[in-house]
Amino acid sequence: MLLIVDDDPTFLERAEELLKGEGRGIFFARNAEHAKELIGTIGDGFSVVIIDLDLPGQDGFSLISEMRLRFPELPVIAMSGVFQKHVLESAKLLGAAETLEKPIGPEWTSAIARARAGGAH
Repeated sequence: MLLIVDDDPTFLERAEELLKGEGRGIFFARNAEHAKELIGTIGDGFSVVIIDLDLPGQDGFSLISEMRLRFPELPVIAMSGVFQKHVLESAKLLGAAETLEKPIGPEWTSAIARARAGGAH
């Protein structure tokens, strides 16, 4: 199962359309608190978590750091609509297995597969 953390409903609809074949289901969280509730409930049922770096409240960077500490085996992918490589590279330094630029496209499927295969970094 995938967990996608993003506060943009249009993006989430598009993600659901493009990724619906990616396993046993897709869960969505609009913010870090909701994401933590879902992970706390479902735990290792998730195979990958995709986190937007620009979230309301707790930002994606701190959520990635928290995920690495609490769930070190769970692969995390950082995503951003900010097209500055250093922003996404910063997320890798915090433990993101992959980084993706918005908008969502076909390359996301292969990034998810790589993250699942590689596990935590």
